[in-house]
Amino acid sequence: MSEELKNEVINENENSTLEEDFKKLDALLSDMEKDDIGIEEAFAKYTEGMKLVKQCNDRIDRVEKKVKLLADDLKTEDFD
Repeated sequence: MSEELKNEVINENENSTLEEDFKKLDALLSDMEKDDIGIEEAFAKYTEGMKLVKQCNDRIDRVEKKVKLLADDLKTEDFD
């Protein structure tokens, strides 16, 4: 996959919500469980799913860091 296409997929998915990405992952899994799916199509769906999982993990990590920063700020404000 070209670098330009990778960036396009990432940008497209960055505009979606975490819930939408989970629904996409669920749909990919359902497609992969079908008996009539070819190996190339299954691999393409697997690859897409792994990219979505990484994006979801990155997004969750960013939120966790923000929450930790907010919690740390509240702790320091308690002592001021």
